[in-house]
Amino acid sequence: MTTIEKIQSLLAQNKISVYKLSKEIGLNKTFLTNWTSGKAKPSADALSKIADYFHVSVDYLLGRTDNPNFNSELKLPDNLTPEEVVMFPVIGMIAAGYDGNVSFDPMGDEIPVPEYLLKTHNPNDYFVLQVIGNSMLPTYHNGDKVLIRKTDSVDSGTIAAVGFDTENATLKKVEYVKGENWMKLIPLNPDFPVKEIKGADLDLCHVYGEVVCKFDNHVRGGDAGRFAEQFNSLSKEQQQTIMQLMKSMLN
Repeated sequence: MTTIEKIQSLLAQNKISVYKLSKEIGLNKTFLTNWTSGKAKPSADALSKIADYFHVSVDYLLGRTDNPNFNSELKLPDNLTPEEVVMFPVIGMIAAGYDGNVSFDPMGDEIPVPEYLLKTHNPNDYFVLQVIGNSMLPTYHNGDKVLIRKTDSVDSGTIAAVGFDTENATLKKVEYVKGENWMKLIPLNPDFPVKEIKGADLDLCHVYGEVVCKFDNHVRGGDAGRFAEQFNSLSKEQQQTIMQLMKSMLN
């Protein structure tokens, strides 16, 4: 759906008129009428107000994701109290490319996550990983952290952590058609190829979870790059031991 179609759908689902929405978010009714009729496009400020009103993300309105709760540009509010924040350890790293895996991270970083992002209200349903690589640019940079909700299946169009064979896992946009025997792992960076998985190879795929939001790494590269170098220098047996430990922490 287009941005306008999503706004129209949200109005219909919530049984809210254009007039009521314009009044409650402080926007001119004429602007909203022009948007919903396709005569004009909403500004960034207006999209932000509409997203806040319907408790969805701007990413969802713009068509970057089909997950209403996903927000690639999350900024933590300054007025959160300690009771409204859950501290998550960064328990591992995940490759943005196709030549890595989910790996145990011994660095001990913690990320403060607003409790309202935990839609299941159970912190045990979530975990935080650090992104390695550039195939998901410009949304995900090397070193960014992502909050992931544990699930073994996701809707088509979702950004997810996916294992695609016995040894490799990646962070990718997942696309498929129900009833058809294929799945695509799609990088956001056009310089990287799409990976299509078909037939029996689908049996080797495993979804670790869907991305709920990301936290920017303000110093790009840094520790993530150094850890990647250290991990890649290990023997295959050592890497497998680390991966098994990581998987045990996710169960």
